[in-house]
Amino acid sequence: MTASPTTSEVDPGPAIAVATAAISERMISFRRDLHAHPELGRAERRTTQRVADSLLSIGLEPKVLPVGTGLTCDILGDDWEPGRGLVALRGDMDALPLADAKDVSYASKNPGVTHACGHDVHTTIILGVGHVLAQLRHRGLLRTGVRLIFQPAEESTPSGAPDVIRAGALQGVREAYALHCDPRTTVGQIAVKRGAITSAAVKVNVNLRGSGGHTSRPHLTADIVGALGAVLTQAPFLLSRRIDPRSGASLIWGRISAGSVENAIPRTGELGGTLRVLDVPGWKRTVELLPELITQLVAPFGVEVDVDIDPGIPPTVNDPRGVARLVDAAERQLGPQSVARTAQSLGGEDFAWILQAVPGAMARLGVRPRGIAEADWPDIHQARFDVDEGCIPVGVKVLSRLAATPPHPKDA
Repeated sequence: MTASPTTSEVDPGPAIAVATAAISERMISFRRDLHAHPELGRAERRTTQRVADSLLSIGLEPKVLPVGTGLTCDILGDDWEPGRGLVALRGDMDALPLADAKDVSYASKNPGVTHACGHDVHTTIILGVGHVLAQLRHRGLLRTGVRLIFQPAEESTPSGAPDVIRAGALQGVREAYALHCDPRTTVGQIAVKRGAITSAAVKVNVNLRGSGGHTSRPHLTADIVGALGAVLTQAPFLLSRRIDPRSGASLIWGRISAGSVENAIPRTGELGGTLRVLDVPGWKRTVELLPELITQLVAPFGVEVDVDIDPGIPPTVNDPRGVARLVDAAERQLGPQSVARTAQSLGGEDFAWILQAVPGAMARLGVRPRGIAEADWPDIHQARFDVDEGCIPVGVKVLSRLAATPPHPKDA
């Protein structure tokens, strides 16, 4: 006679599937409510309260972050011990300062603010995972310790991940994971990459000052416009000669202003842009080097210069073991067709700060409906961005399976 399996040997997959199916409609409604009431970074008070209320309703104990928005919530299996560490799952909560252009029942009711990056989906998925794991714990199927992190201000500068870290949300955490909506990937899949999956994003502002003068006597004044032109054209070129090209440093200017009339050399000028770098060493070196290069470029023009560089955020670097855990969870819960590969993005993501502190990984979550070409579906940060809401149960299942599965001893 075959002995019955112990609780520790029971596959949580079927229970995760059943629990996810039971809450899917509620989670979709929750996401639509968040989408209709978006809030900007560090103002996510309604969102925070809605999440807290939902967690409290199932017997969990959420804790609001000291900054007043965002929260954490621990779910501990019966046989979990602190020495085994927690698995952190992070979802960001904030919206973008962008008008919603969609004609849907859940369109934003807050003028000039919308969830155009999918953070409403991220928040809903982490909340859904909380509901599923609570069910597993009730049935004695949760053998791990999990911390849900609902993070504010991902889109802000400075961003919210450092606030989460300063609040102690990573204390006792062994590994951390996140999903991010990706309209390039079809619903039903996650897309993964080992190593850097996003890039460093750095804001650069250059302010020039001079005496001003008449264009008929350029030799008697400092040429602000000429100096701006030198920085505009030469700074990206010089970076390509001073930074290892494998770091892929890309400096793109997005704003320039100087003067108001044709026959006067202005007294001030401004230039602003974004620096993106593929790896951490290149990011650190570029932030250090760029002020020196710009100062040297404008010196022949006799202008004064201030270079303001916000170091921004580093690349999000996925640990190979973390990627393997995501792949294993997705394939076991959804099947081998559920995992795709992706390339490194030049976009920035402040989950990078969390992965600087603990190992883990971020995967892209497919949100584009099947049968619709990538070119025909709005990208993130566009006013018409939306998702196939089938992505919500997909994300819940993958992260629930990962969180409920203890790592292999060699990976612990």
